[in-house]
Amino acid sequence: MMVQKPEMIEKFMKINKYGRPGTKRSKTTKIAWHFTGQHDVPAKNTVSYFSNVVANGYKVNGKYIYASSHYVMGLEGEIYYIVPETEIAYTTNSANAYSIGVECATTGVDDHYTDEEYKSMVKLGAYLACKYKLDPRKDFIRHYDVTRKICPRYFVNHKSHWEQFKLDCYNYLNGLVKEKDIVNCTNGKGITVIPDATQNKTQLVRILQDVNIRSAADFTDASVIGVVKKGGVYTVVEKIERTGTDMYKLKSGVYITASKKYVEVFEK
Repeated sequence: MMVQKPEMIEKFMKINKYGRPGTKRSKTTKIAWHFTGQHDVPAKNTVSYFSNVVANGYKVNGKYIYASSHYVMGLEGEIYYIVPETEIAYTTNSANAYSIGVECATTGVDDHYTDEEYKSMVKLGAYLACKYKLDPRKDFIRHYDVTRKICPRYFVNHKSHWEQFKLDCYNYLNGLVKEKDIVNCTNGKGITVIPDATQNKTQLVRILQDVNIRSAADFTDASVIGVVKKGGVYTVVEKIERTGTDMYKLKSGVYITASKKYVEVFEK
C-alpha cells in the first residue's frame, strides 16, 4: 500500500564537516528516532542550532559539535527536512551509514509528545517505511538501541509505548487505521485501536484459565487489579493490537490477555 508523503518544510543545511559532510549512503535499513534533549523547545530552534551553531563550527563548552539529523519534528506537527536522505547525517553514531535519523521535540518533564506531533511522527514513519520497504515493528530503532544513550528519553523509559508507536506506524502503513484513528499513547489518552468491522455483533470471551485483569492495555506498566476466574463469560468491546500478545477490553472497562491459551472468543 502506498503512503502519501506528509507535508514538510525543506530547509537543507549547507555542506559542512560538522553536520552535513555530503557523504552518500548506499542503503537504508533502519529509521532511528531521537529527542532534542530539552523539553518544549520549538523545532525551528533545533533547526537553527544545526544550521548555524553546528554548521558554522562554533564551539560549545570549548568543543566543536558534530550533530544533525535528516528530519526534525515539531510540537505543532511540523516536519523539517534538513539533510537529504541520500546523505549521512551525524545522528546515530555507528548506524549513520544505514539509517535515517528523526529528531523529535518533546513536552513535559517526562519528554512525551503532543497529539499533533505524534500523528506527524506516525505519518512520517509510515511514509519512510513504505518508501524503503521496511517493517516499523522490526526496522525502527531508538538511539538507545545503538549506543545505550537515554534517547529518546520517553521511549526508553516507556518501552511498551515505544512498541505501541511502532505498531501505530505499521497499522497506518497497511491501511488498518486512518489519521483520525491515531491516539497519542504518550500522554495518558489511551492507545490507537483498529476500528471494529463487526460492530453489529456482540463478541464474548470465555475464560479458559484464571487470568489477571489490568487497568490499561499494557502488561508492563499497567497494574494488576484483579482476576477473572475460569469459566466466566464477558463482553468484549475492543481488541487491542499490540506487538507481542494482544489484549481485550471488556465492557466493564478492564483489560485481559487475548492469548488463546487463556481465553476463547465467540459471537452472539
